This record gives sequence, C-alpha cells and structure tokens, in this order.
Amino acid sequence: MTRSFAKASLADAVGRLRPGMRVLMQPGCGDPSALVAEIMRQADRLAPLTLMGGLRLDDYPFAAAAYAGKLRFATWHMSPRLFDAAARGDVDFVAARYFDSVSLFAAGGPWAPDAVLVHTALPDAAGFLSVGVSAYALPAARRAPLVIAQANHRMPRTMGQAFLHRSQIDCWVEIDEPLLAYPPTPIGDVERRIARHVAALIPDGATIQAGIGAIPQAIMEALGDRRDLGVHSLLVEHMLPLVEQGVITNARKRVHPGRMDIGEIMGTARLFDWAHGNRAINMEPSDTLHDPQVVAALGAFVSVNSALEVDLLGQVNAESVDGRQMAGIGGQFDFVLGASRAPGGRSIIALPSTGKGGSLSRIVRRLPAGARVTTPRYLMDCVVTEHGVAELAGKATPGGRGR
Repeated sequence: MTRSFAKASLADAVGRLRPGMRVLMQPGCGDPSALVAEIMRQADRLAPLTLMGGLRLDDYPFAAAAYAGKLRFATWHMSPRLFDAAARGDVDFVAARYFDSVSLFAAGGPWAPDAVLVHTALPDAAGFLSVGVSAYALPAARRAPLVIAQANHRMPRTMGQAFLHRSQIDCWVEIDEPLLAYPPTPIGDVERRIARHVAALIPDGATIQAGIGAIPQAIMEALGDRRDLGVHSLLVEHMLPLVEQGVITNARKRVHPGRMDIGEIMGTARLFDWAHGNRAINMEPSDTLHDPQVVAALGAFVSVNSALEVDLLGQVNAESVDGRQMAGIGGQFDFVLGASRAPGGRSIIALPSTGKGGSLSRIVRRLPAGARVTTPRYLMDCVVTEHGVAELAGKATPGGRGR
C-alpha cells in the first residue's frame, strides 16, 4: 500500500491518532520527543491512549499524575520512575526479551500497534528516510496501519537496514532539534577494578556486546591495548575513542567484517555526527541482532552484562528488588545464549559485590522468593566483581544438592 507522505504540523500529525489506539515509539536517543510532547498536549482528546516503547532517557512525562487514565504505557523495560503510574494501573510491563519484543509489538503480535512514531533524518532525493540512531521500530513500522515520521535536520543518516521510503509513511513533520543525549557516566574505583578483570577476558579480535552505564564505560577505557575488536548491537559514545585509536576495526568479525552491526546508537552530538553517512555502521533491527543464531555466527563473541544480584548457583537477577520489577530482561538472555553457542564465545556478568554503600551483598546464597531469574544457572559462564573472576561454566553443585 502506497501512503500519502503528507507534510503536516505537529498538531495535525497527532490529530490523526484516535482514542483507544496503541502507539509504538522508538526508544533511547531515537525518541520522537516532539510528537510525544504533542500527544501530551492532546491527551484529553486522545484518552484513553496507550503509548508503547522500551528504554527511555527522560522522566516518562506522559506517566505523570496529570495524565492518569488518559495516557497509558506498555513497555518491556520497567523503571522505578514508572512506579506511581503503575500503582494507578496506567502501566503494563511485558516480560519479553529484546529479540521477542520486536514481534510482540508488531502486526500479528499481542501488542500490535495501531500507529508507529519514527524519528528519522530528512528524506533524500530518492525519498528514503533513515531512522538514524534506532532501528528498533522498523519491522513494526513497515506493517502498521498508520506511520508518522518526525524528520529531524539533526538526525544522522545511518546505513544498512535503516530506511523507510516515503511511500511507507502516512505523514511527517519537519523539526530541527537536538536528539536526546546519553552523556558519559561518572566512573569510580570499583568500576575500574571490575573493568580490569573483564578486560583480561577479552582477547584481540573479539566482537563485544556491552550495555550502558559506568561499568561498560570503564571496560571500554581498559581495552586500549587490544587489536581488531568488533562491536555488536549497541554503539555508545565511550566506544568512539577506541575506534579513533584503531582498536575497534571490526576486521576479524566472521559476519560483515569491517562493519559493526548496530541496532541503537546512544551518545551525544559528537557520536551522532560521526555516525552520519558512516559505512562502518550497518544498522539492523533487534530481531536480527538479538537472534542467538546470528550472535553465535560471530565466532569470538563476548557479551558483557550486569545484574542486581547473583546467587551461588549462578542464577542471575537483573530485573527485580524485593520482588518488585525494576528493569527488563533486555538483551541479556539473547546474548548469553548466543555466546554459549559461539566458537570461543564468552558471556560475562559484571557487577559490584555490594550495594547500599557496602551494607548489602549482591552475591547471595540463593535468590530470594519472588526474584526474577534473568539468566539461568545452566547458561552461566563467569561472574566478575571488583574482587576477581568466578568461572562457573561446567562447575558441579557441591554434594549434588542443588541448593
């Protein structure tokens, strides 16, 4: 079906939405914030409307008390900032790993959107719009009944599976605004000690998947003497110095050598400018990047993820505290499983050994009742804290008791 690609004001574009709709948004730095702000302005008309999405970098303004009963939020990435709205019944958390969330929140899935909001670069001469820093919503946008684009002069035009054609978009608004930024994170001594232990596990030529936060940033800073590293899934600003130093070359990747396969880019204008038109970046949606079979094909793949607590059996809880959902499954399970099938693959769970100023151990005898198991014990490879590395793969349970 060819769509009209009608240029509209923010008010008129959001005016195409109707009460009761489910509206999917791009996550992270790709957030279509101008369209979201207009939805909030029209909340009374749109009530009840369900917004849907993942990790956000703002304070979830649409979940404020002023929008109670008007704007709901369905997400696969919970946040403590949503607790008040959840208590009102305005939040639905969907326990989905990133790989599955793509199909769950697309046509044919239980959370099929009625509309998709995409944040793109401006159309080129052939009518193609790059989704820039986030390819997550592409599969859903290609099948949604209504697609609205926020086309931004400052969105980088990224390469790969990153495009919608104007014939796939119903209407668009033109803006010239900075993208939401993800600046560097402060790093302390504990994070640096963890990073040194993790870095020792990463060989030359490995392809790395790492998340956001202080520990992944510290790990990147500890890899300056490596050669020919690759990057998979997420490109963050603290990786850019390694690219500039010739440490990250992607030269030894078994899949797309010389290019990094990326689903999301998170950083500041410096990183966004570097990504613009850069053929070293191959954007792909998460149903490809998070596929364990694709990950396994990378060969020497090293996943680095964090946790809230790990028990002595190797069960990982990266989602809940005292039985309360704090985050989501994310891509941890996808990448741990993929690493377990990759020749030379490693999966690392890296976390501080204590929390709450040292008063609470994050290495526990057993996970407490109600804790979510993000990664099961039978897939565990190693756990790293500031004190060192615990190799768990293939270890027997003492006495065979399993407890």
